[in-house]
Amino acid sequence: MKGMATFEMLIAMALLVVFITSVLPLVSGGQSFSISSENDQTALYKAKELLENARAASVADFTSVASIAPYPDSIYTKSLNVEDSPDGFTKKVWSRVSWNNGSQNLAVNLTTRLTNPLTGGGMCSPMLTGDWTNPQMTMYEFGTEILNDTSSGFPVTSIKIIGRKMYVTVDNNNGNNPGTFFILDISNPSVKPILLSPTLFDNSSVGAGLNAVAVDSGSYAYVANAYGADYTTCTNPSGTNYECGQLQVIDIMDSSSPSMEYSYKVTGVTGTSGQGIGTSIFYKDGIVYLGLSKATGPEFNIIDVGAELGSPTNPVLRGTFEMGDGVNAIYVDGDYAYIATPDNNQELKIFNISNPDNPTLVGSFNAPGGGANSGNGKSISLIDDTLYLGRTLLNGNEFYILDNSNPEVPLPLLGFKNILDGDDGQPPAPNNTTVNGIIIRDYLGFLITNSEFQILRIDDPSNITVYANPLILPPGSGNIQGTSSDCLGNYIFLGSQGSNDKGYISVITSTP
Repeated sequence: MKGMATFEMLIAMALLVVFITSVLPLVSGGQSFSISSENDQTALYKAKELLENARAASVADFTSVASIAPYPDSIYTKSLNVEDSPDGFTKKVWSRVSWNNGSQNLAVNLTTRLTNPLTGGGMCSPMLTGDWTNPQMTMYEFGTEILNDTSSGFPVTSIKIIGRKMYVTVDNNNGNNPGTFFILDISNPSVKPILLSPTLFDNSSVGAGLNAVAVDSGSYAYVANAYGADYTTCTNPSGTNYECGQLQVIDIMDSSSPSMEYSYKVTGVTGTSGQGIGTSIFYKDGIVYLGLSKATGPEFNIIDVGAELGSPTNPVLRGTFEMGDGVNAIYVDGDYAYIATPDNNQELKIFNISNPDNPTLVGSFNAPGGGANSGNGKSISLIDDTLYLGRTLLNGNEFYILDNSNPEVPLPLLGFKNILDGDDGQPPAPNNTTVNGIIIRDYLGFLITNSEFQILRIDDPSNITVYANPLILPPGSGNIQGTSSDCLGNYIFLGSQGSNDKGYISVITSTP
């Protein structure tokens, strides 16, 4: 019996060896190798290490993950091959470690797929694919075509893309819509976005709607409330008075059934008739940066919703700053917050926010030209050390490119351009316009103006040129306003509204 047990053990061990040697080629991408030597195991370890380094780099900066040419490491030669997916959402990564054992050439090949982490900056692919000199646009009337609701116009005010979902806010002052906040499935950007919630969600603020949205990793949406409450007298001690709070927190963990969790009134802000309402918002690392319209009190507010002191259902006000004017756009990067304002002397303000309890104004940019109510700071984009600023319409330049390598010194001006709607060289004369949104991808700048989607070549900031004929935003005539933009891979999504209060979502991509 003892001899039989030993014999069975030997059979089992033999089968285990057969199993290991048959599985390992699958793990290694089809390359056969033996694990019987120390060299083999070291090669496998090095191949895994290459993939793990790439994975760690993708978390810090997804765009930084790139191919590595073969290089020597002791007796081995190591390399990494990276292939971007067409939509820019994932990267396929191969690691290869090769060596010679004296009689033959051997190699270990491992592969994995990295996914772009969910961030507040959208999901734009840095790689341009297809022919962007001839972009294609598909437009959808938001109420009729996406919501299947003809009750009113649903004028779109803001969109934000996280993962494969789009979060949309609408202005409800004129429409009296049954909903003001929407979650759409855009898994397949080539088809019409799909509404995920079976019932239309309203933010319960007397029909005023929302001005802007920011989203964390997919649990909560933070929205800037457009309702003009009397912030001098209204009270909201428990976060349930939805008419008295510039920041509202929406639980979106179940996309089919979003729910209002908290309404937050900013301390120290007073004002009536639209003063002190929520106008702009940005989320990063557990902190909401909220901008308000001009009021008495701080228009720029830093609110902890999970960084250290607060939570989504218990926001805690950290730092504030009284701008003396409204806040049109906020962009946060590292220790700095960049704010576009209507201040004609400082269209761009830069704050050091390394201490969230004490934001410090450290820089600004005053674009030349522009009187009262014109030439105001409107939109911001930041790529590496280059900052892009859009302004409201004036008889001058509305688009600026600035060197942001040191935010705490006056930013050197790299280039600028006068942006006009209808600038096709044919009558009628083009109109001054506003740069409402900026997306930068590689050497192209994509601008959303009052009535057009424009593409500029910007790799030489001193010579910014038109790259493609502009696309006219829907409905194609009348008083149109492009309001917001974001992207997923090689697709750019635009929100706009017409003078009839109808809202539109347009999807733009290159010609294959």
